[in-house]
Amino acid sequence: MLSTRFIPDYGDISKPSVRAKYGYLEAGVSIFGNAAMFAVKLVLGIMINSISLIVDSFHTLSDTGTSVVVLLGFKTSKKAPDSEHPFGHGRAEFVATLIIAVLLVVVGLTFVLSSMERMIHVSPVEGRILIAVLMIVFAVVKELMAHFSIILGKKIDSSTLIADAWHHRTDAFTNVLVAVAIVGARYNYYMLDAIFGMAISALIIYTGVKLAKDASDRLMGKTPDENVLKNVKSAAKSVGGVKDVHGIAVHDYGVSKVISMHIEVEKGISMEDAHNIATRVEDSVKTNVKAEATVHVEPHGKESINRAEVEKNIRDIVMKCENVVSCHGVDMVFNGCSGVIEFHVVVDRHMSVDESHDMIHKLIYQVQKRYPQFKVHAHVEPKAG
Repeated sequence: MLSTRFIPDYGDISKPSVRAKYGYLEAGVSIFGNAAMFAVKLVLGIMINSISLIVDSFHTLSDTGTSVVVLLGFKTSKKAPDSEHPFGHGRAEFVATLIIAVLLVVVGLTFVLSSMERMIHVSPVEGRILIAVLMIVFAVVKELMAHFSIILGKKIDSSTLIADAWHHRTDAFTNVLVAVAIVGARYNYYMLDAIFGMAISALIIYTGVKLAKDASDRLMGKTPDENVLKNVKSAAKSVGGVKDVHGIAVHDYGVSKVISMHIEVEKGISMEDAHNIATRVEDSVKTNVKAEATVHVEPHGKESINRAEVEKNIRDIVMKCENVVSCHGVDMVFNGCSGVIEFHVVVDRHMSVDESHDMIHKLIYQVQKRYPQFKVHAHVEPKAG
């Protein structure tokens, strides 16, 4: 395979520099192939006066442009973490995918207008069978390029390469439509050229919107894949002492992933034992899922703390107090079987310092009485305005 020939350290895909080389390889193959096909298609389209073939040639040219975006995206993503980007620059790949998607939509909209004009003003198209056959050959080449991009994309888990693959695949499909339009023109079905030009444009736009949504989801943080959650849970439960796992969150930074989770351990074990279990879970996740992990420890059993219930109870206690306007920022940090509860109380801005001081101590006492295993911290602040 090309990757083994052009990437000496092709097996170590956890390194940003190696991932970038995969991106460079895919982009190089795409740029060379698409540039050659664009030139041939454009000349042929002008020769036979085919709007669908001319549209398709520029679709192929847009593939060349997106491959340049792939190059820039991988060049940025391989940069080391810095003070402004402590988790690295891996999400540059998602940005590159979004740019590719926008370019697709722009190209599609542009050629919708061209195809509509051709529908209104129908022009004869030369139905040369040889050119139709050549378009089928181009379709096969583009599908092979798409397959190549998908293989590399799956190998390094890159949405950018998968996006570029779909760019190639839509071009392969449009080549087939263009071939049909050319054959139709041979039998005087000239309207097929404009109709297929519209169909190609619609396909381009659809692909662009889909890729834009996928890239935006990853940039904003989407629900992780079920297989990822299953693997994380399995890695955590493989550690002795872990009774249950929940609250798994996966933060995707492209090159790297950071996972946070809650594990439940036997009630009554020491802080040291709980800490050791959490450390082993982090190591297990790093080994099996290839991601950094942050683990929060909670006691296991029917009496385990329910965060939502605790927050509701605290709010109920606070809001019964006179002069309290609202309660917010309720937070709980677990340390084995104990922990810390923290919350903020907003009071009437005319309330005196002495009154607010007495009130906050009263609230701390009431919450501490309800949850004696927790240390309680409360902050008071005046209502704005």
